[in-house]
This record gives sequence, C-alpha cells and structure tokens, in this order.
Amino acid sequence: MNEPILHPRIFIRHRRQLRAFLLDDQAWFCARDLGRLMNQVLEGRVCSNLDPDQYQQAWFRDAKGELEQGLLISESGLYAALIYYFHPEHRSLRRWLTHEVVLALRSEFRGDSAQPRRRSLCGDGTQVSVLEWQGRLWVPYAELPKVANLR
Repeated sequence: MNEPILHPRIFIRHRRQLRAFLLDDQAWFCARDLGRLMNQVLEGRVCSNLDPDQYQQAWFRDAKGELEQGLLISESGLYAALIYYFHPEHRSLRRWLTHEVVLALRSEFRGDSAQPRRRSLCGDGTQVSVLEWQGRLWVPYAELPKVANLR
C-alpha cells in the first residue's frame, strides 16, 4: 500500500459522524457516513451517477483508529447526490454542510492564524460551531442554549 493514509476531521449531526477531508484545498466526504446522514446507501450506487472526478477510493482511519479503505465523494459530488436522492429534509443537511462543515474544513487548514477560525465544541452527540479569534471563543447567540447543555 503506497497510498497515503488520510486523517479525517469528524463532524457530528444528529449523533451521527461525518468524516471529512481537505485534499488539495477541496472538501471530500466519506460516502458511508454521508449515506447514513441521508438515509441512503451511497457506496456502489453513487458511482454510476457521478463523474469520475467526483469520487475516489482512499485509506483513512475509522472511529476506532483502524485503517479502512472507503469511497470519498467530492463537494460537487455531494451536492449532486443531494439532488439525485432528493428529499425535503436534505435542505437542512445541505445548509449544515455548506455553512458549517465546508467552512470549518477550509478555516482549519488556512495558514493565516490572525484571522478568525471556525471550531467545533462537541459533547453528548451535539456539536456547536464557534469562532476562535484573538485567543477567545465566540459563540453565536442562537447557539448559547446548546453550549449550556454540553458536558
């Protein structure tokens, strides 16, 4: 195995994980995790509906830290899958992916440490998006009730 082993950034939505990666400044997502969030089996089926540049096989760590080979879907492939397997509830999933996950991935790997960065606070299967700036965490007002419930 000469392929690099990827280390995911884990996001939580409704007590389900989504492993995400930033490869060459592009967001990629674990197809199995994404399928669980969409209540679909994406592995295998999605490849016939996406272009070859929208998916790839890769080695990465699972939740127990063990190596796993799995299918990754690009950001454009993700949006195509949300349209192809349309369900009204996927709108909120798309918003979360667009406004939380992709922004956090790109913010985390950005080189300029003087700029605000998106971070996540996790606890009890809940995830709260915050900004880290000037050595402090900034919490959106609407997220305060969630922060109070974190343990």
